[in-house]
Amino acid sequence: MSAACCSLPPVQAEYTPKGSYGKLGGIKSYGVGPTDTGKAILVVYDVFGYSPQILQGADILASAGFRVEMPDFLHGTYATADMFDGSEAGTEKRNKFFSGFPGKYDTQSDQIGEALKDLKSQGYKSVGTVGYCWGWKATVTSSCVNDFAAIASCHPSFIDLEDAERINVPVLLLPSEDEDKKTNDGVYEALEKKNPGKNKIKWYPGQPHGFAAARGDLSGGKATEAYQDAYAELIKFFRTYV
Repeated sequence: MSAACCSLPPVQAEYTPKGSYGKLGGIKSYGVGPTDTGKAILVVYDVFGYSPQILQGADILASAGFRVEMPDFLHGTYATADMFDGSEAGTEKRNKFFSGFPGKYDTQSDQIGEALKDLKSQGYKSVGTVGYCWGWKATVTSSCVNDFAAIASCHPSFIDLEDAERINVPVLLLPSEDEDKKTNDGVYEALEKKNPGKNKIKWYPGQPHGFAAARGDLSGGKATEAYQDAYAELIKFFRTYV
C-alpha cells in the first residue's frame, strides 16, 4: 500500500464538500485547499459536472496541500443519469445533449487558458491539471497544454496517438477497462520516448469508464478501493511534478 493511501481521508458514500464556489478565469469555479503554497491543480470535470464523487475527489487532492480549482466549463449544462437508462426517451435526450454539447473539446482552449492564467496571476507558480473523460482532450488540445507542470487523466476520452505529439510535460494516465488499450498504451509509449521515466499508465481492470468521477461507486468494495487508489496515484504524481 502506498504512503498516500495511508494518509488520505477515507472515501465517504454520503459526503459534504469542503470547498466553496467563487470565480476563476471569469467563470464559476469550485475551489478548495490552501492558498499559500504556490501550487495548484486545475480540474476539468466529466460531462456530469459537479457530481458528489468528483467534488470529493477535488477535496482529496486538496488534502495533500494543493489549491484545487474546478471551473464550470460546461456552464451548468450537464449530462444526467436518465440519458443512459436505456429508454427511448433517455436516448433521445442524450442525443440532443451531445449534438449541442457545450464541452466540445475544440471549444475549450480559451477557457482553460484563462483559468490557468488566472491561477498564475494569483501566485500559483506551478499548476498541474487532471481531466476526466472529455477533459483529457480539452486539455491536450488547448494552446496552453505545455504551460502546465504536469497532466493527468482518469478514463480519458477521444485519446489518440497525436496527443503525445502535443505534450512535452509529464503525464499520468489512469484508464478503465472500457478504454482502448492499444491507443492508451501507445500514447504512453510515445510520451516515454520524449520524456523517459516521467510518465505512468495504470489500468483499472474491472472498473467502468467514469469510476473516478460521476460513475464512481463509493458504497464499498473494489469500486471504492479503485476510486481511492486513483486519487492516491494522482497525489503521488502531482507531488513529484507540481
